[in-house]
Amino acid sequence: MTINKELFETLLDWLDPDRDKAGQRYEEIRAGLVRMFVSKGLSDAGHYADETMDRVMKRLPEIRAEYVGNPAKYFHGVARNLVLEARRRKEIATDVVPECLTKQPDTSDVSECLSKCLKLLPHDKQEFILDYHLHQGRAKIEHHREMAGELSITEGALRTRAHHLRASLEKCVLQCIDRHGKNKSRA
Repeated sequence: MTINKELFETLLDWLDPDRDKAGQRYEEIRAGLVRMFVSKGLSDAGHYADETMDRVMKRLPEIRAEYVGNPAKYFHGVARNLVLEARRRKEIATDVVPECLTKQPDTSDVSECLSKCLKLLPHDKQEFILDYHLHQGRAKIEHHREMAGELSITEGALRTRAHHLRASLEKCVLQCIDRHGKNKSRA
């Protein structure tokens, strides 16, 4: 059964006899479904909310006469089933873990690539990121506070700078490891 205007009108009528209120209820229910799917860790929450709405519309001719209570609860029941389906689809049914998931680069490769990537940074950024990661625990917190004061920025801005530098370093290191691995396979 495909969704058509007639089914949609039937859904709105089920939600509320007043068309404006029905439209508001529809939007409220859909927004609640999106929040639910996001909270369950599903990245395409809008798609799942629409799928829930479609499934309810398709079942509406069967359930409308017998269903008693808040329609939103029915939508949420269908959504819970969709969450379970989505999780089952994500499971990998295999006895053997693919090699690409188990193959880790040598730590010497990582260290070598990190050193190369650090050297590509301007001297002040090299010092910044190395200094940022100098301490552990409570000393780290105090040190970050001091660094922020010396740079006349907030601690949040300091964390943001460090994050951006780490992200670019990580990208560089991963590319280096990838090139290093390809060079090994050619040898």
